[in-house]
Parts: sequence; structure tokens; C-alpha cells
Amino acid sequence: MCVMTDRAANRVRERREARGLSQVALAERARLTRQSVGAIEAGRATPAVDVALRLASALDCSVEVLFGEPSAVADLATETDAPAALGRAAVARIADRWVSYPLEQDAVRVAADGIVTGERRGRAVVEPLRALAEVEENVVVMGCAAGLGLLADRLNTRPGPGRFLWFHRSSTAALQALARQRTHVAGVHLVDARTGEANVADVRRLGHAEPIVLITLARWEAGLLVRREDAGRIRGAADLDLPGLRLAGREAGAGAQRLLEREVRGQGLPLELARKPHLRVAGHLDVARAVAMGATDTGVATRDAAMAFGLGFVPLAEERYDLAVPREGLDDGRVQRLLDVLVSGEFRRELSALAYDARQAGERVAEVRAA
Repeated sequence: MCVMTDRAANRVRERREARGLSQVALAERARLTRQSVGAIEAGRATPAVDVALRLASALDCSVEVLFGEPSAVADLATETDAPAALGRAAVARIADRWVSYPLEQDAVRVAADGIVTGERRGRAVVEPLRALAEVEENVVVMGCAAGLGLLADRLNTRPGPGRFLWFHRSSTAALQALARQRTHVAGVHLVDARTGEANVADVRRLGHAEPIVLITLARWEAGLLVRREDAGRIRGAADLDLPGLRLAGREAGAGAQRLLEREVRGQGLPLELARKPHLRVAGHLDVARAVAMGATDTGVATRDAAMAFGLGFVPLAEERYDLAVPREGLDDGRVQRLLDVLVSGEFRRELSALAYDARQAGERVAEVRAA
């Protein structure tokens, strides 16, 4: 048993608050009195071994996480969201498992939770840079909407439980990560080709063990991005077979790629136009950047991406962007805080400034069970 310190006492309180528990609720779970919990959190009492074990069990963590010093924590063997690569990594705890996320060059703004030093039995070995009690507060959000970055920034610059990490992923990749328990929240905009329904069919096909709740972030317009001088030449999907036209595509499974293929098919054009584009990029802003730089003539992305690069925009469809959250995750105080910010007036106004329709932000549109 480690010696009780003020920092350890604060970790008991921080973890309780992150789980949305009152002192009374924690006391009931740990079979203690509220006064005992208060004394431990204030650093006035040092828990015996059996009490420390009950507190750790009630807070779903180890005794070392609650009461150990960071220097006493051994390297973590983590499951990985991507092939293990040496270097900086973010780390999160999802469904009782540690998961690491390589921090690539475009993520230098994110402070690392640890350094990947090697691999052991197919798991990345991470040397922690932060106390595990702090790392356990990380909430991973995956998706392609720039609004998710704004949401994470708004949450991280205000007091409250949780540190929110946004990783850019296509809708399909985010859903796959949710199914593999590699993210807490997945952003998705996938329209079913057969029914025209947004997101539900793809979530149902996940085969997730528990129900998934879909909560709307916003609605947005997706369309063709063009340079101003090409606005008269590229006026819709029917122009995608113009001689010499260079088209940017997205990765298979991206919502924008599905829309591109649907539009090409609807115009009676060869599907190969969409599936073998001149250039393939990984996100809405990457499409906009490629068009603005002259690397390609057009591609499908969102209106806010066009605005960011001063490009023309040819609307093709309005889509609903939802957040997919396992139902039991809604009981997590950190996720509840995310949802509270989602419905706030100031966040909705900021989304509106990006040409998102945020009137449905925070609305629970479906609860989906596996097929």
C-alpha cells in the first residue's frame, strides 16, 4: 500500500467526480460512510488496505491508479488503434483496457500521455508521462467533422471532468473503432443506399454487443468544391466526366466517397470515375486544400471546408452528422458533460458560423441494436 498524499487524495475526488458520483454514492458502493470518503478526499485520513481496495473497485480502477505515485507506475502494455510505432502516443482506458494512439506530426498540438518504446506480444509498450489517474480521464472522440475539434477544444478549456481527444477518422473507420472498443464516441454520416436512411443501417451492421444511441451533432451540406475560376465549368455531378477533369476521391467507407459514388451512378456516368480518381485524400479539409493548391479540380467535401479555403461550392446533398455512443456510456459523467456542451447556445452559434445547421444538436434520434 502506498503512502497517502494530497495528490492521491485529489485523485480519489477527481475520479469520483469524473464518474458522476456523489460522496454518498461512492460511500455506498465502497461500504463506507460519507464522512470517511470526505476525510480520505481531503487527505485527513489514510485508508487501510481493505478500504483502498474497496474504493478502487467502486471507482473501477486499480489501487495504484488511485494512490500510487507516477514514478512507481510500470510501463503499460496497450492495445493499439494503429500499427505500433515508436514515439509519442495518447493513451485512454476503454472497457477496462488500455489503448494507445500514435500522435503523428499533425497532432503535435496534443500533449503525449506516454512514449511507445517497443512491442510485446502484439501490444505496444508505453512509458507513461502522466499519472495513470490523469490518463484514465481521457475521452476519445473519432470522426471527420471539424466541429468535433471545436467541441473538444471547448470542453478542454473549461473546468470539469475529462480530457477530450479528437482523432480524425472517416465515418466507417470511426464505427469500426467503436465496435473494437477503441473509441468512446464515433462521429458518422453514412446514408444507406437502399433506404436513404442516415447512419442507422451502418450502426446496426456493427453487431455491437449493446445498444448504440445516435445523438445529432448537426446537419450540413456536402457538395463539389471548385476554384472560383472553375465555377462556370463545374456546375454539378453531370460535369464530372468533362475531358481532362481531375477529381479528388476519399478513402473507401468515407461518407463523402459514398456520396460521390451515388452522384456518379445517378448521372449514369462510369462508376470508375469515382473509384479511380486522379487523387485520393483523407478528409474534407484535405479535399479543399488539394483543390485550392491546384492539385485537383474538384472533389466532394462539406461547405465549411470550402469556406476555410475560399472556394466555390456546388451543393449535392444535406446530411445529418450523428455521434454514436454505447448506451451504457451515457452514464459516464464525462460523456454527459460533452452532451451538455453540445446543446449549449454558444456551441450551437459557433457551429452555425461554420454553415452547420445546429438546431437539432444534442437530439437523440435513434437507439440501434445489432441486426
